[in-house]
Amino acid sequence: MPTGEGGVLASDARETLEWSVWPARDRPWAAAVLLASLLVLGVLIAEGTGDRVLGVAAPVFILVSVGSFIGRTQYRLTSESIEVRTLGVSRARPWGEMRRATLDRGGIFLSPFEKRSWLEAYRGVRLPFGGNRDQVLAFVETKLPVTVEAGGGEPGRRGKGRRASGPVAGG
Repeated sequence: MPTGEGGVLASDARETLEWSVWPARDRPWAAAVLLASLLVLGVLIAEGTGDRVLGVAAPVFILVSVGSFIGRTQYRLTSESIEVRTLGVSRARPWGEMRRATLDRGGIFLSPFEKRSWLEAYRGVRLPFGGNRDQVLAFVETKLPVTVEAGGGEPGRRGKGRRASGPVAGG
């Protein structure tokens, strides 16, 4: 497969779009502070409780919860599904489950709900652009109409979106 700009891999027929995002590499100081904080947390828990196992386990659980920041996340859009792989865990969702796509400054949020719901944070899929805004947006627009988040905020926050008319500008 040819490699496009920004690490995007796409078939000639545009049936597959692949890219990866690695926030810790883009923000090394934030990653270093996070890892140092986890080390300090582990020491404090081990000393405070006298339990070394808990002192190791607690930071590991937190590390797993922020795994999408620390590790590289790979995204693959096909004609049938959205696939996300991070820290060796792969998750695929069929396009048929998605009812809404919302564009904000950093990416597109796909929701299985027609209207906003508190559950979408757990059931939706966030597609960060990773420097490939135009390709990701074009691919998603072939599957779902994309609305623009009012004020460019994050999905799930208050504010009314507006439907994009024609090519979506900005971002």
